[in-house]
Amino acid sequence: MSYYILCKITCASDLTDMLIAELAEVNFEGFMENESGFEAYLIESDFNKDALEEILQRYTIPSHAIEISRVAQQNWNAAWESSFEPVCIEDQLHIRAPFHNPDPTFPIEIIIQPKTSFGTGHHETTYTIMQLMLGMDLQDTRVFDYGSGTGILAILAAKLGATQIVANDIDTWAAENILENIALNNTEPIQFISGDLTAVPIQEFDVILANINRNILMDSFDALFSFLKVEGSLLISGFYITDLFDLQEKAQSYGFVFKGSTEQNNWCAALFTK
Repeated sequence: MSYYILCKITCASDLTDMLIAELAEVNFEGFMENESGFEAYLIESDFNKDALEEILQRYTIPSHAIEISRVAQQNWNAAWESSFEPVCIEDQLHIRAPFHNPDPTFPIEIIIQPKTSFGTGHHETTYTIMQLMLGMDLQDTRVFDYGSGTGILAILAAKLGATQIVANDIDTWAAENILENIALNNTEPIQFISGDLTAVPIQEFDVILANINRNILMDSFDALFSFLKVEGSLLISGFYITDLFDLQEKAQSYGFVFKGSTEQNNWCAALFTK
């Protein structure tokens, strides 16, 4: 069984976004905001206590406002699931849980069973990258969803006409959740590969989707370039608008061409071509 470090932090609301960005830099990979602050978690083997303490000291977070515990992999969002609300992206896409009623006024509907895997459409990173996808022609394309979480981006690609889709994630819970969501949406052309990027056989895709975080993106541009066809599209998200310049420079150093970006509440998604 995998174990995680769960860090509960009480802080002022104006510090939440800055602290989340800082913790993402030291490998924290999941965040849930609440009225008093937020919770952050990461795989136990990636935990660096000294790095965490340095960040919290810099922001003068007192020790009594921090609670650190070791927990088994679980459904982190069990309590939140009951209040899960549908997400609407413009007038094109309706995202709901299985316990919500369909809305036939939207041309595209995605059903997501909300569990620990990231990606229900609520967070700005998922929302913005899906906005970019809705403006693209994915008919008859081959798509790679890197760091797929719930599989929501792969599922949208299938509903937009992609015919061959590979999804990949290191999270074992994501492996269970994505298969459930593929079945809920009747999007069987999606092939899921568990593991890191090295687990994916070398092949060429028309489109690559990567909603992860700044650090992983910076380390992955070289490999992703080799997976993308000439004139193919790379869509990235999972980072703040303040990180866009660094990501743009790094991507361009490997041969990507920056085409544009969109943002929401300081979170950003960007489009590159090869």
